[in-house]
Amino acid sequence: MLRPFIQQLGLKTQSASWGVGFMMAGMVIVPIMDAIAKVLGDTLSPMQITWARFAFQFVFMGAAILLTLSPSALISQRPFIHSVRGILLAIATTFFFFSLLYLPLADAIAIFFVQPMILTVLSALVLREHIGWHRRTAVLMGFIGALLIIRPGTDSFTLASLLPLAAAVFFASYITLTRKVANVDHPLTMQFSSALSAAIVMTIALLVGNFSDYALFQPRMPNATEWLLLAGVGVIAAVGHLMVVIALNRAPASLLAPFSYIEIVSATALGWVVFNDWPDKMTWLGISVIVASGMYVLFREQQISKAQTKGVNNTRT
Repeated sequence: MLRPFIQQLGLKTQSASWGVGFMMAGMVIVPIMDAIAKVLGDTLSPMQITWARFAFQFVFMGAAILLTLSPSALISQRPFIHSVRGILLAIATTFFFFSLLYLPLADAIAIFFVQPMILTVLSALVLREHIGWHRRTAVLMGFIGALLIIRPGTDSFTLASLLPLAAAVFFASYITLTRKVANVDHPLTMQFSSALSAAIVMTIALLVGNFSDYALFQPRMPNATEWLLLAGVGVIAAVGHLMVVIALNRAPASLLAPFSYIEIVSATALGWVVFNDWPDKMTWLGISVIVASGMYVLFREQQISKAQTKGVNNTRT
């Protein structure tokens, strides 16, 4: 029964309810990975945690493909682009895991959520998409929201606040490339290919870090509990991001976009329960501005889509 189900996941079918369900599940699951990474950061290098995240994802996805699809599904139709996607995602993940050493989980994810606004800018520069003044305003407001959380020039500001911002830039670049190859390969193949290149890059980074004088870059042999948690990071990342890919195959991105902010809610709850962190009033204000900016971009996208659909219908009549 598992093989037909997995094969169906790769089909591009419109089912809004299933798409929303997969998106919500993914957004609840992914912060669990970040929480585990924050716990592991007390004893292991963030680079080593990033390596494990992709190495275990590579093994998990490879096994899933062999058991449910076919060996040919291990080979992507766009290997170079998927390799670059994996490298960009590895860099983004490393920056983010480093930020968790210094920032509360909810703060780091909230700053990271300027990513949709950065993606809008990259879409214009790379994909040559038109950006009107509405989108420009939303991008500016999202940046202001991030500044309310980072608060440069105050006692609350630390350079670590820039780490999730850097992660957002690289992740937005990863998403931009993903748009170019969406639905070319099966979701499992996409996850497997990007994990492979990311694991290779992080293996090289760990070998270099082993000769570094900085403890944060030096890997060490994990104990049994740490190995279990590292495996959990990889599996949770694989399942969570796979659910997002499946959701995008089931429902329009414009419909799914608002549900991505569930990740902030999930991260805030985990930060409070696990680390006793609760955002202050200014951070909540920044989160609200970022969410409002994202929702405004979504609203404009829906208006444009409706107008285009109406125009096509009028042309046909």
